[in-house]
Amino acid sequence: MNFITKIGALALLCGGQLAANATTQENVYDFAANNLNLEVATPADWEDATKGVISGQELRQGDVVMTAVDGAKTNRMWRTNAGVTYLQVGGKITITADEGRAITGITFTVQNYKFFLEAQAGNGSLDANNYVWTGNSTAITFDNENAANEYNTQSLLLTMVVTTDDANDDTYTPLATTYVEVGSIAEFNALEVGTLAKLALNNAQVNGVDWSAAYVEDATGAVEFDGLNLDLLRGDILNGYIYVKRGQFYYDDDPSDDVPGRERPQATNDVLTSADTYTMTRGNELQPTEFTMPELLNDANFSKLISLRNVSITKNGRFYVAEADGEQVRVNDMLGYLPLDFVMPENGEKCDITGIFSWNGLAYQIYLTSVKINTAITSLEVDPIVKESPVYNLMGREMRGTLPAGIYIQNGRKFIVR
Repeated sequence: MNFITKIGALALLCGGQLAANATTQENVYDFAANNLNLEVATPADWEDATKGVISGQELRQGDVVMTAVDGAKTNRMWRTNAGVTYLQVGGKITITADEGRAITGITFTVQNYKFFLEAQAGNGSLDANNYVWTGNSTAITFDNENAANEYNTQSLLLTMVVTTDDANDDTYTPLATTYVEVGSIAEFNALEVGTLAKLALNNAQVNGVDWSAAYVEDATGAVEFDGLNLDLLRGDILNGYIYVKRGQFYYDDDPSDDVPGRERPQATNDVLTSADTYTMTRGNELQPTEFTMPELLNDANFSKLISLRNVSITKNGRFYVAEADGEQVRVNDMLGYLPLDFVMPENGEKCDITGIFSWNGLAYQIYLTSVKINTAITSLEVDPIVKESPVYNLMGREMRGTLPAGIYIQNGRKFIVR
């Protein structure tokens, strides 16, 4: 795998538009060569928070100016031990064109595939998979805040090429007729990657959310909403439609490392993406689909809310694993839905689990939403002649009459009286 990904010239994407317009200008921010002569921090400056900081400066190239605002991480120029220089974006950067000019395209070259920027303002569209923004805007702001987590905390830019043109009244908003209408999530998942779609939402439930994604399911299938900047919560039910682009998750942006055909489908942000096109009801109780382990381990189940009964949970190295019917899957509390004081069983305890089924590029996994540890009483002999089976408490004592609040067993299954 190459550690530096280079993107083709923006002119190839814009084609005749650039060739036909003589007023087009390219403004190159070459952070790798430090063509702005900025102070650069080195590994020796790790503890010195003042070295290499660019926030608060106006960095001009040609007819555009870039400014930066710090976020969870500082915006700094860095040089690695290997001699690679890049701009670390830990907050926001804004590129503004001079009066009478408009920004029509921006192409980024990225270090180590670290690109988590989102377009927060400006009339245009960001293709975060190919690191290209296109549009028509006097200013554009990119935000790195959603990348702030334990593992991915900044975008690392080697170059940024900003293309400008004469300012005019043109807008970039595409016509809705350029979007393919699909009536379900299953139809959306079947589209070619990169297709713009008007996705119908028919009682689609939000199975869970994390720092940048929501896992959404309807009666036909499930998909990951990635980076849509929508105010979604677990338990939301969505109806209407949404404009999105058919995306794909790769573990490290290099599909050659992944198992062929096993990439999570995503619905990614596009210029028309908005919460204004659907209705939302909150606080609904979500119903998982119950699977056996062999049934579950199928790529078609990605992002679904699932449940498995009577699985054994063990710890295999640093991973927790649920096993049943000779098959196993990793389990974790990545979304943080388990209680803070919950301790994961790891010695083969039998459990009923619920969670969101996913794939991280290396293995199947379940993001747990609940874990119920079963007791030692797993089955009872029931007289088939008796029409109504007896009820037992957890001590194995048969119960009669009205049951007080508690946990009971009938036909080998537990139930709760509240």
